[in-house]
Amino acid sequence: MASIRRFVLILFGSGLLLSPAAAGAADVFQWGRIQEGRRSFDLEVTGGKVTLIKGSVEETIRPYYEQIGQDTPGESFTLAELGLDGKKATFGLRMEKRWKYFTLSLGGFYYNPAADTTAIRDYYLGISNDIEFQGREYEYMLIPEGQPFTADLKTAFCELSLLVTPVTIAPLPNFEFIPVFYLGVSGAFGTYDLDAGPPTGTVIYENPPREYVVGGQTDGWTGIGVPAIGIGGELRIGPPDGLRLMARAHYKFFRYDGSTEYLPISIRHEKNLDLDYDSVEARVQLELPLSRKLDLFAGVAYGYFKIDAETTATEKSPEDIEELREKYDKKINFEMADLKGFVGLKF
Repeated sequence: MASIRRFVLILFGSGLLLSPAAAGAADVFQWGRIQEGRRSFDLEVTGGKVTLIKGSVEETIRPYYEQIGQDTPGESFTLAELGLDGKKATFGLRMEKRWKYFTLSLGGFYYNPAADTTAIRDYYLGISNDIEFQGREYEYMLIPEGQPFTADLKTAFCELSLLVTPVTIAPLPNFEFIPVFYLGVSGAFGTYDLDAGPPTGTVIYENPPREYVVGGQTDGWTGIGVPAIGIGGELRIGPPDGLRLMARAHYKFFRYDGSTEYLPISIRHEKNLDLDYDSVEARVQLELPLSRKLDLFAGVAYGYFKIDAETTATEKSPEDIEELREKYDKKINFEMADLKGFVGLKF
């Protein structure tokens, strides 16, 4: 990601440096995006593959254990050991509307990792939907070491973005550069299904003791939404009425240290969240006029993002800590990259 981020920063910085020099020449400098005689709405379909996916959750401190002086280490999980690190195919849609100073786009893709594997150790899990066993419902589940299980995630990754396009710099005929300021929201939302066979019994775990059902099937939904700001640039080469090349790249980020109450995150209890989010995106496309009012375009796009987060319990009285007995604070790391091709029409 570092090399792409440097490229985006150099691209954006070059545009800013060129702006003052070009400002004195009316034929090479224009406020906003050049729109005259050009199509302003895009609709595209995408197909590709996840090229990288890594994630882990590490339990660190449990407030209740601290209060009673117990030193019991937490668990840790990775996508790899759960069998959910597969590089699966993706498909999606994207649309974009351009004005002189703003560009609005909405897009996303569907991703469905699934696993049919065996537990390499005991997995003690808190679940969203209770499992029923012998007339009782349980909100905690144990997948014991050696137990076969399946996991299925149906996930939609989506993005709503607003690009601010303050100037167009055109030092040569049929050559334009547009520095871009990015504002947007990215999210991942979906459902999961976890099946470890019919429940076979219960076990007592933790202090104070909790009853876990062994095996069973559960499902639910999960999701997170992250706002971001960023910078980038767009390069256009070619005549408006002929074959054109367009390249666009931007770097975006978000830093947050506060309550999960103010973010769209699926979580059991309100937590303090320290989150770092970084992402780079780049796309290259060829555009070919089909008629006076319709263009065809096709190209490739690459995206990468990384999340480093830590959740900790909010400050509570000893009585509340005793009553709630919240689970461990956690460190969360997630990385994902995808490469896709696309084809679409400009109206």
